[in-house]
Amino acid sequence: MCIRDRYQRRVRGLLNHLKTMTTSAVKFKLIEVDFPEFSTEELKGFREAFMKFDLDNNGQLEVFELHQMYESIGQTKTNAELVQLIKECDTTASGGIDYKEYLTILLKDKKGLLPGGMGIASSFAQIVAKQHDESKETGKKANIFEQKMADLAKQKQEEEKIRQQNEKRKKQNEMKRKIAQEEAENARKEEEKKKKTAEKLAKFKNNLGKR
Repeated sequence: MCIRDRYQRRVRGLLNHLKTMTTSAVKFKLIEVDFPEFSTEELKGFREAFMKFDLDNNGQLEVFELHQMYESIGQTKTNAELVQLIKECDTTASGGIDYKEYLTILLKDKKGLLPGGMGIASSFAQIVAKQHDESKETGKKANIFEQKMADLAKQKQEEEKIRQQNEKRKKQNEMKRKIAQEEAENARKEEEKKKKTAEKLAKFKNNLGKR
């Protein structure tokens, strides 16, 4: 396969991946209509968390992806525990937790409707909520960072403005100095010219007197 073919294949793969992600985002938003109990901000955080852990982009959280989710917060679960988690949440018997089931368990947790026997599901809800909180905190830090960058940029603009003003003032002073020097030089030359003229006139008068 030549370089051009490999490049075209890679571009097609990236476009298909982007199309899949875009399609998933649209489907997720359609599902979110059925969950008015969540705010727009909450749904955005839940959606981002789901898409982050849906590693194969098939619209479901499966055992290996739940492993990744728990490991991301420093916890380890057995396959049996994760299979049990899926059974507690999977109402369609698909073998994974789809986005609607995911939001349903989060809503039950929010309403306090999870029975004590659903410890794994409750733990799952807490993990996703923590991810959501971390996303919010990251967003806050990003906003603070952006504000600091904006302040720094503004400070640099002010410093550049002051530098340009000082440079302009320096040039003006330099020009004034040169003009003053030229005027002084012209005055000196004019004085020398007058002196020489006076000397010539005196010499001329002196010669006339001798005659």
